Amino acid sequence: MKLIQKSGIRRKEFEFLNNGELIVKEKRFLKTTEFSVNIEHIGTKKHIESHSRTGLKIVASFFFLIAFSSWIALFFEEKSEISENILLAISGLFIFGLGVSCFYAPLNNFLTLHGGQVNIQFFLDSPSRQNVEDFADRIIKISKEKIKKKYTRIDPDIPEDVFMQQLHWLLNNDYINEQEYAEKKNDYKISKLTR
Repeated sequence: MKLIQKSGIRRKEFEFLNNGELIVKEKRFLKTTEFSVNIEHIGTKKHIESHSRTGLKIVASFFFLIAFSSWIALFFEEKSEISENILLAISGLFIFGLGVSCFYAPLNNFLTLHGGQVNIQFFLDSPSRQNVEDFADRIIKISKEKIKKKYTRIDPDIPEDVFMQQLHWLLNNDYINEQEYAEKKNDYKISKLTR
């Protein structure tokens, strides 16, 4: 399972390996980070943070208005030096470029998996919101299954109070439901009796 994301000049790559490890590679303009995380340490709660582009559109419109007014001023000015006209045209072009950059600036929209020992942050809209949410849901599902399998394993050598604490923790964190809790509790008691 692999997810590649790009946002502006930043790039993130997530690869889930069969041994239960998630490899995260993040490349920025001057920095590259690479680390691996055991799937059990990743949080299972999703937090989505998204921003509106409305503010950027208003700022871009303001820049366009200034740029166009500087170019219009070139035609209505009667006598001026050529250097002033060139400076006015170049400044108008620069301000127009700022307006265009406002329209194409990447937004900081993130999906964060939190609640574990490690928080993992994804770009929300790269490659698409649906792909990112599907990838995150698969990571959560695999993580929950692995933790559930690890802590519901019935071993008569584990003290009863420790096993019950594990089951309570799994129940309180929505890894198992009430029915599974009752079944595992009964299975543990039966294994203790047959031993």
